[in-house]
Amino acid sequence: MSQDPRTAILNAAGEVFARFGFKKASVEDIARRAGVGKGSIYLHFESKEALFEACVERGYGESLAELNARVRRAKTPEARVRAYIQCKLEQQTRAPGGQRLELSTIFELGLQAAHLVPRMLESDAAVLASLLEDGVEQGVFTVAEPRSVARGFVALLSQITVKLMPREAEAALMASVEHCFDIFIRGLLKRPPG
Repeated sequence: MSQDPRTAILNAAGEVFARFGFKKASVEDIARRAGVGKGSIYLHFESKEALFEACVERGYGESLAELNARVRRAKTPEARVRAYIQCKLEQQTRAPGGQRLELSTIFELGLQAAHLVPRMLESDAAVLASLLEDGVEQGVFTVAEPRSVARGFVALLSQITVKLMPREAEAALMASVEHCFDIFIRGLLKRPPG
C-alpha cells in the first residue's frame, strides 16, 4: 500500500458511502477497498459513524481550501465575491468522484451529516463576511451588517440543489441564478453621492 492506512481508509470509505449510502455501506467493503483488515478501521475510527464524519470533514476541508484559494486569486472585492459564488456553485453541483449520485443516497447521506452542516455553513459565511468587510473597508461596498448578510446569503446559496436536476434543466437554472447573483453583487456596491 503506497499511502498510509488512515488515508486509504478515508478514500475507500468516501467511495463506498457515495456508492451505497450510509446504511448499506459496510465496514467490510470499506476495508476490502482500502486493502486493510476490518480491525484496522477500528484502530483509526471508533465507529462507522465516526468514519463517515471524518470523510465529511475531510471533504469539507478540501472544499474550504479550494474556496479560499479561488477567492485569493481574485483582484478586487467584487471579483472576490464573484469567485466565492462561482466556486460554491461548482462545489454544490460536483458529485463525489465524478459520479452522479442517486437521489435516495444524497438524502440519506445528507441526513447522516445534518448535525455537521451548521458549522460548515458558518465557516462559509465567515469567508463571505470577510470579503464583504474588506470591500467596505476599501470603500467599494456598502453593507451595514456584513456577517448577517453573509449568513443569509450562504443560507440561500445552500438551497440551490442543481445536482438533482437533469443536465439540460441545470444549464437554464444556472443562467437564471447567475443573473440573480449579479443583482446581489450590484446591490453591495457603494453608489456615488448623488
